Amino acid sequence: MKFYIRTFGCQMNINESEIMAGLLKEEGFEWTENPKEADIILINSCAVREKAENKMYGAIGGYGKLKDENKNLILGVGGCSAEKERENLLERFKNIDFVFGTRNVVDIGNLVKRALYGERFADFSDKLDEVSYDIPKMPSSKHHAWITIIYGCNKYCTYCIVPYTRGFEKSRPMEDIIREVESYAKKGYKEITFLGQNVDSYGKDFGDKKSKLDLLIHKAAEFDSIKRIWFLTSYPSDITDSLIQTVANEEKAANYFHLPAQSGSNKILKAMNRKYTKEEFIELVNKVKKEVASVTISSDFITGFPSETDEDFEETVDLIKRCRFERINIAEYSPREGTIAYKYQKDDVPKHIKNKRLQYLMELQKRINLEENEKYLEQEVVIIQEGKAGKNGTYMGRTMNNKLIIFESNEELNGEFLKVKVNKITPGPLYGEVVNNLY
Repeated sequence: MKFYIRTFGCQMNINESEIMAGLLKEEGFEWTENPKEADIILINSCAVREKAENKMYGAIGGYGKLKDENKNLILGVGGCSAEKERENLLERFKNIDFVFGTRNVVDIGNLVKRALYGERFADFSDKLDEVSYDIPKMPSSKHHAWITIIYGCNKYCTYCIVPYTRGFEKSRPMEDIIREVESYAKKGYKEITFLGQNVDSYGKDFGDKKSKLDLLIHKAAEFDSIKRIWFLTSYPSDITDSLIQTVANEEKAANYFHLPAQSGSNKILKAMNRKYTKEEFIELVNKVKKEVASVTISSDFITGFPSETDEDFEETVDLIKRCRFERINIAEYSPREGTIAYKYQKDDVPKHIKNKRLQYLMELQKRINLEENEKYLEQEVVIIQEGKAGKNGTYMGRTMNNKLIIFESNEELNGEFLKVKVNKITPGPLYGEVVNNLY
């Protein structure tokens, strides 16, 4: 029997889909890239934005049509939207066979078998204690691995559904994570990314309330074949001096931070229940730039949060100008049912204003990107080739500080270190030509 998995959302979901695929292959099922060939279709959903959730609904409808043609097709829905909607999905969509949560992905083999035996159900049991380094995976890359180190989030930002769909923070044992790193090192993997909704909180729940991400990075760096160590996603006020120094001094730690600001207005930050001020955020960015050589910093912003005025928005514009991020992700505020903002804060900023502010930030960031990218012109940079960038023989890779480079190459060099000379800049990727193969 063949299975197909459709994944929406963040890197956590990508990693969990790799786990589900590995577990199902071990059970004897066969992976297919064509949903029309599948006997089992799994949707791994995202609930962070309304748009992402709508994609899930569209997928359910589309795969439901396949089920009209194949009555034996099994359709399962998991991920954050499934956790949020729970049994409502079964009631609303008769073509769904089972719904499962974010904490029982490792039980996917049993869940699929129950559905094959004719049971229609929703299961949200917590199986995180069964997560271990030796769980089978089907990685999408042969040189880069995603490793989830902490689940859940305790921050309760008023706009965010994650604490309700992912639960409280729960760190994996460090020994187990290091054994997983070792398993990838033995297979020749060159890069790993430590994942968590709030990755800087790793280890705080071990008893002393101190983050241990810096220690984890040091331990992972001891494996020779591991050349780059990344981590996502950070919470600004949880970044410690020790972590900054680790990134600055550990040559294998990528000199890149993703620091979601969300707003530059202290009024809005307070309404969002973010645990820092604009001034504290800017101080953090300046400290990171001072301590970490060639560091790049990216961020996230929401436009049109309830009660955001033109003056509040200008504070965000000012923060972006002062921090000069390498990249920002921007989203219009969309109320998520179940969050504090949905319950208590009126969505009072018109959509056209939200979009106007979003477009302004996009144009501002393009100008900053172009200016920041000028320093790379005619420079030689080291990248790891990741894969195709288009259909015309172009490939892409990233520098140690997460600059995306596009160049002509061939598939045989995927996963290899290359030196590339940059000969063209844009507000987005850099373009160049391969100088030589380093290894």
